[in-house]
Amino acid sequence: MRIDIDLARRVEHSSATATARQARALATSSPSSGSFAEELDGGTLISFGPGRYVNRAIGLGFGDNPEDLIVRAMDRFYGERGMAPSLELSPLADHSLLAALTADGYVLERFRNVYAHDLATVAAQGSEHIVVPDTAGEADRKRILSGNAPEGTDARRISDEFCDALLGVEDKHDFVAVVDAAAVACGTLTVIGDIGWIGGAATLASQQGKGLQSALVNHRLRLAREVGCNLVAATALPDGQSAHNLVRLGFQLLYTQVVLTKS
Repeated sequence: MRIDIDLARRVEHSSATATARQARALATSSPSSGSFAEELDGGTLISFGPGRYVNRAIGLGFGDNPEDLIVRAMDRFYGERGMAPSLELSPLADHSLLAALTADGYVLERFRNVYAHDLATVAAQGSEHIVVPDTAGEADRKRILSGNAPEGTDARRISDEFCDALLGVEDKHDFVAVVDAAAVACGTLTVIGDIGWIGGAATLASQQGKGLQSALVNHRLRLAREVGCNLVAATALPDGQSAHNLVRLGFQLLYTQVVLTKS
């Protein structure tokens, strides 16, 4: 797969679109979250709300906006919400934007790897594990995604709120892996044009290390090809277990993003 600015633009824009859909669904299902998404420079400024999963801009640096306008927009958007401005930035984005951000006080927070799988190379792979559409609804996903966090805790409340919101995201497909007739792992596929994004991955601690996420990934790759995608993308922390699994399953590292936050 040839990695160039056009591919990066497609991937970054689809990532911003997918996350904006989540933000808008969260705003509908939980208005008190203050969740909001605002398009800018080929990407989107995202705020799920204080203490929630995504409060950073995605996909900037591929449009035609001057860098000073972007910096001001970031300051305004996150300042209005009492948050430090933050974004994930591709190394193929406009380099003048990186210079403007660092001059404005942005510092490196962490790295994120972006992976993609060319669906022309997807092979039929069998699995001993059963993967089915999540027709049982939110109860299974809430239990799995929260890691069985106790009811009433902040972690469980935020996780459950996000699960409720995901029900309203368009072009999203939910799946669970089943062991002994019980759902024990889950994952999602969100289709943005001809790119599918996989995420929402979690496995109960008692079932980890059994290949359940591999079965879920392979199932979603095949579905993505069936619905017209030519690429499936995912993100993972560098050198984490998810990153190793993606590479083992045929994903290619496209690039490493930097997450920058204003100090």
